[in-house]
Amino acid sequence: MRALLKLIRCEFWKIKRKKLFHIAFLTTFIIPVFYSMIIKDANLDNLMSVVQEENGFLVLIPLSIILAASLFFEEQDHDTLKNLLCVPVTRGRLSLAKLFVVLVFDIAYELAGFFVSLLLALLSGIPLSGIGRELLLTTACGALLWAASMPCLLLVIWCNRSYIISVIIAFAYTMLSYILHISDAAIRVPLGLNIPTLLPVPVIFRWLYQFHSLEDAGPVITTFYESFSPYFVPTPTVFAILMGEALLCIMIMIKIYERQKI
Repeated sequence: MRALLKLIRCEFWKIKRKKLFHIAFLTTFIIPVFYSMIIKDANLDNLMSVVQEENGFLVLIPLSIILAASLFFEEQDHDTLKNLLCVPVTRGRLSLAKLFVVLVFDIAYELAGFFVSLLLALLSGIPLSGIGRELLLTTACGALLWAASMPCLLLVIWCNRSYIISVIIAFAYTMLSYILHISDAAIRVPLGLNIPTLLPVPVIFRWLYQFHSLEDAGPVITTFYESFSPYFVPTPTVFAILMGEALLCIMIMIKIYERQKI
């Protein structure tokens, strides 16, 4: 355990030195600020949904995949993996350390967006009712989005190609997942042993939608949520599905990483 903690600390130092990390983290401010500028009658639920949905699904997922890929390929690119394995450090522990760092990044990214939106709400005089629930939802979104990125990261590790290929795969996965979440075939399906239930991004939306406030919603939005309510996914279920899939992907990822040539 102590060796794993040292590896995690080392990976944190690596990621802090990357320009990609600093640029990626700054993007968390863009969408909430832009949204608050164009929507004059926004409430707290609107601001937080932008952080949890648009910021998370469209920006954070590809960023976390690209960041994770850069961590996994760094030793190969600089030919330092041989030195690490002589310490000795197993590739399994090294993989877990990298993935834990990405998990922390994802949660921190979502929380940064939360506090930006909170500041915007205060400046706009928006009431902060339900702020505790939004904090929990945003933190949970960070963890679930990390889990949702694992299938794509598994594909990136398996391909073992350049950063360009990693970027293409990451954005293709993001776009496909986001398109699926607006498809009735993927989200208006009863919870059970079926493919839509196992799709990471659509199932997160099916969990997240139930927490949206309908207080200021119009009749169209209210009707939509009422018709969609039978397909909501409970919190324990969404965590069981996503973390189970993430664990399976990580196990396969480690096996692939261990068999790759130095």
